[in-house]
Amino acid sequence: MAQVRKPEVRARIESAALRCFAEQGYPGTSMAAIAAAAGTAPGNVYRYFPSKETLFAAVVPGDLADRHDELLDGRVAALAERSPRTSPAAGELLDFWLDHRLAVVVLLDRAAGTPFAGYPAGFVARLTEHVLRSLDVPPSAAQRKVLEIVFDNTRRTLAEILRTAEDPAAARAMVSAFWSYQLPGLDGLLGFLREGAAGAR
Repeated sequence: MAQVRKPEVRARIESAALRCFAEQGYPGTSMAAIAAAAGTAPGNVYRYFPSKETLFAAVVPGDLADRHDELLDGRVAALAERSPRTSPAAGELLDFWLDHRLAVVVLLDRAAGTPFAGYPAGFVARLTEHVLRSLDVPPSAAQRKVLEIVFDNTRRTLAEILRTAEDPAAARAMVSAFWSYQLPGLDGLLGFLREGAAGAR
């Protein structure tokens, strides 16, 4: 008689897998490691998920990146319109990060070897392009490089906050603190780029 698969066991395996992927990355995570983290045998993991690829797809679904991009675009658009930093777009993005905390860590910083391998670079490029569209004159290659460095540091910092925060309240407080530092600095950098462009005319 076939054994009945239990939803609570499946959920425990998925939770353990997400922790492992966020900590060790996809290439560094084995099904045996996931089983150990879930407190079960490797064979039991394979009963629920026939491969690591299948398990990864279950915990980091394909539409997650698309939804994140939509919320990110909304957040950047609100900032471009000088909306309050506590605007609905900011809250929606932060809520998404908290609801999908470890999956977002994987997208931003542990995506190597997965279908989302290009996501970290795409995140940086997406933010950079938003800034470039707001400028009347394209920045120099050196200035563009600075923007890319700034946004790559943003990516890494957000991933580290979401990975290490002890609970949602701590993550919310840490992200808010980071925004209080980052956004004025970004405003200053954009002002510098605009002044430079105006002086070059």
